[in-house]
Amino acid sequence: MKEREIKSTIIILFLVSIFLFALIYFIHTKNIENRFDKTLENYTTHLQSITTNNIVINLDTKILESSMAEIMKNSNDLLNFWFAFLSVIMIVFTFASIFINNNILSESKENLEDIEKLKREMSEFKLEAKKFIFDMDIETQKNINKQQDNINNFLKDIDKQYKETSYYIDKEKIHINDTMNSIKNELGKLKLENEKAFDNINKIKDEYRNSIDKLKIEFNNSINSIQEKSNQMISDIKEQAQTKNEQLINSIKDKSQIESKQLIESIKKQAEEETKKLIEENNINIEISNLFNSAYQSDNNKDYNSSINYYNKIIEMINNLLKKYDKNSEEYSKYKNNISIAYYNIGIVKNNLKQYKEAIEDYDKAIELNPNDYMAYNNRGVAKMNLGQYKEAIKDFDKSIELSQNSSETYNNRGNVKANLGLNKEAIEDYDKAIELNPNNSSAYNNRGISKSDLGLYKEAIKDFDKAIELNPNSSEAYSNRGNAKSDLNQYEEAIKDYNKAIELNPNYSEAYNNRGNAKTNLSLYKEAVEDYNKAIELNPNNSEVYNNRGTAKANLGNNEEAIKDYNRSIELNSNNAQAYFNMVLAKQLLANNTKSKKEKDKLIEEAYNDFIEGYKLADDKLKDEYKQRLINLANPNNKAIIKICDKMGWKY
Repeated sequence: MKEREIKSTIIILFLVSIFLFALIYFIHTKNIENRFDKTLENYTTHLQSITTNNIVINLDTKILESSMAEIMKNSNDLLNFWFAFLSVIMIVFTFASIFINNNILSESKENLEDIEKLKREMSEFKLEAKKFIFDMDIETQKNINKQQDNINNFLKDIDKQYKETSYYIDKEKIHINDTMNSIKNELGKLKLENEKAFDNINKIKDEYRNSIDKLKIEFNNSINSIQEKSNQMISDIKEQAQTKNEQLINSIKDKSQIESKQLIESIKKQAEEETKKLIEENNINIEISNLFNSAYQSDNNKDYNSSINYYNKIIEMINNLLKKYDKNSEEYSKYKNNISIAYYNIGIVKNNLKQYKEAIEDYDKAIELNPNDYMAYNNRGVAKMNLGQYKEAIKDFDKSIELSQNSSETYNNRGNVKANLGLNKEAIEDYDKAIELNPNNSSAYNNRGISKSDLGLYKEAIKDFDKAIELNPNSSEAYSNRGNAKSDLNQYEEAIKDYNKAIELNPNYSEAYNNRGNAKTNLSLYKEAVEDYNKAIELNPNNSEVYNNRGTAKANLGNNEEAIKDYNRSIELNSNNAQAYFNMVLAKQLLANNTKSKKEKDKLIEEAYNDFIEGYKLADDKLKDEYKQRLINLANPNNKAIIKICDKMGWKY
């Protein structure tokens, strides 16, 4: 039964496979026909859209032939695949049938062997039974006969089963042979159908080629017809266009002559106006340029008032000119920048006139017009520095450096402010940066030398002054400052040589005369020193320090009354001059010692004491310690003013 079920299943699967193959073959054939129809339809549509260009026709024809060939190739490949697939299925079913039949035959052989074995056993049993019959009684013989009948019946059943099995095997062989013949017949039919399909495909190819040739002929005829019609239409259009063109040209000529005259007149008028405007602006620009040149010339001649007048006139002219321009225009920006430059230059002139407050106002206006002008911030810082507004000046120098970090001049100026604040180490850092940015900045070397001198680094300071002089041999200031450093090293004669050179380079250098007077005082050349101080005061009558120094020289010459006059003048010019107060104490003490009048002497002693108290309030710690020690050394019964001071201060002497 099991073998029958397997066989039935195989047959069913085989029939299903045959059905599926037939269905796929039918669908595939239908698909090929549809693709042929679609391709021809597309190509016909495409041909109808073409008007000219035979190359395109040939190209499309080749493309169509290629497409059809590819369709045929794909169809053949697909059919070959399905025939191969069906062949594989047939082979598989054949091997499966053979395998099943072999199993059936094998089982049948085993059954026959069992039957033969039973026959042999029965024969043996019969012999033994016959032998046993002779030994048995009649009743036993009956039982044996009955048993034998049963055995015979059993053998008959076995023989019947054997015959049925043989029949079934023969029947199965016949059925398998019928199945194989049926498969062969089906394969033959499929082969015939395949050959028929190929014949149909070849027939379609021939029909397609005939259609293409026919379409080509029709298309060429259509193209020729279209070309003839097109040529005729073009000829008609040309003829009409030529007629209309002549009419249009005549019309345009008449109209253009009128419009051209009007346009020429308009352009001419506009050009005259623009030319007039440009000439006016050019004349204004020339006048502004001339005013700038005149202002610069006045600056060089130190005619500062004339220079300021020129700059003010420039500002007035440009302000009137700006009214004609839009604030966002390039011209407005250019002229606005010129106003900023004018204010900036006025600030420089007023700085030279020592009108520092007014200069700051002009720099404010320049910065308002051009917030990115770093030099305006720099110069405003210089003006504030000259007014003693050191912290405000540093802010301007900081802003200038923020706008331009490569300005050696600004670092140098900020260093000067820090030096004035006693921040000499920080000042030296700025001078270092100024020199780094401009190794030829002689002013930075000179100023760094001053800060090093203030720090007591006199030898290093002299090196900086040497470099400043090397870079600028005509710097009277550098010679004077080097003389100061040498004086601090007690090299007074060498110092005087530097002062002489400074005065030679600048005979109006008041400070050089003052410094040379100090060196001569230290060499006890008091009369020559007084002469230098006199010259310094002549050149600069408002220098408090020079009056104080001349008073000291006169005191050393015994001219205490004259010395006191100079000290008083020094204090008038600078009420914070503690040194002048202290020097006046000594002068009044000496004058009291030489006065016979007790009343006058007591008056001088009281004045000396009051001068000391006033100077002590103003002095820094260093100056206080210096004068404390000096007064203690001078404390003796003859110097009653000094004794009074020491007693009041609680100083032991």
